[in-house]
Amino acid sequence: MRRSNDLIAYSTRRVHTIPCVKGIAHFASGLCVASFVPGVAEQAAQGSLLIALGGACAMLPDTLDFRFAKFIERRDADIVPSRERPDPQALADALAREFALVAPGRPRTVQLHPLRLTAVDWVTYALRFDVDRGDVVVTMDGVEARAHVGKLDYQYEGALEVIELGGPSLRLSQGANGYQVEFLPWHRQWSHSLTLAAVVGAALALLISPTAGLVGGLGYAVHVLEDQLGYLGSNLFWPFTRRRFEGMKLLHSGDAIPNLVTVWLSLTLLLLNLDRARDLPLIATGPFLGFAVVLPVTLLIVVYARRKWRRYTASLQAARNRDALAEGEDALG
Repeated sequence: MRRSNDLIAYSTRRVHTIPCVKGIAHFASGLCVASFVPGVAEQAAQGSLLIALGGACAMLPDTLDFRFAKFIERRDADIVPSRERPDPQALADALAREFALVAPGRPRTVQLHPLRLTAVDWVTYALRFDVDRGDVVVTMDGVEARAHVGKLDYQYEGALEVIELGGPSLRLSQGANGYQVEFLPWHRQWSHSLTLAAVVGAALALLISPTAGLVGGLGYAVHVLEDQLGYLGSNLFWPFTRRRFEGMKLLHSGDAIPNLVTVWLSLTLLLLNLDRARDLPLIATGPFLGFAVVLPVTLLIVVYARRKWRRYTASLQAARNRDALAEGEDALG
């Protein structure tokens, strides 16, 4: 099986974990926020499943994307390695040609594919954008190829890996700061809207009850707001807005520690709310919040911040090494 080098693979696996680990975190957040709605925890103690509605609605935005929006995206071009002679330079050149076809007001959506040779053998590769040099860079089996496209406006961190079964799509357009590259243009658009969260809540209020509407709307909204902590952002007020709002770039969806923090915080607060709904609560609120919530969450955040800082300094050093290598090549040329 053909693979990209270990450094690129490490930096890109986070991109392909969006729908799995993060889904658990969203579900836990939905349960937690539902438990804060007056009366819901008390009903849960009596056997009501209304609290589960918050978790289900918190998973709905990604369900709409990965089960529906992804498959109706209109593509202008598909890029796939040649079966006869897989070549990273040919892939870089093919993507560069797509940039050249972009015109003002006429963006292009490009889908990247791996090549399936047999049931278990694939040609895979990695793509990154060198914003400083205006290049697209394709890496295959440790071999790097470049193609110059011009000034790039690309905000997503790291490289993108085109692995078995599929790769990402990119929306290319012209903007004030050069070519804009939008990662996964079908994701976190109309489905990730606070306006739609309000619509879902109103519909549930009419169909079930006002409490159900509040639970469902809050569950949906907490998913959208959590996603703003990442890089992609969300189209917060669709249909009144058309593009994703920029994320806060604090974490990646597939980062293990932020997901663990979200699940831990959600479930501990959920447990506390369920206990407080009992006639005779068993949990001492102050010590529980201090030792079961604040202390472990703080420790995990510190560990994550240290890891993120180490990755940042490593990426700076890698960039310096690439610049030094490029200067050496220019001097020899």
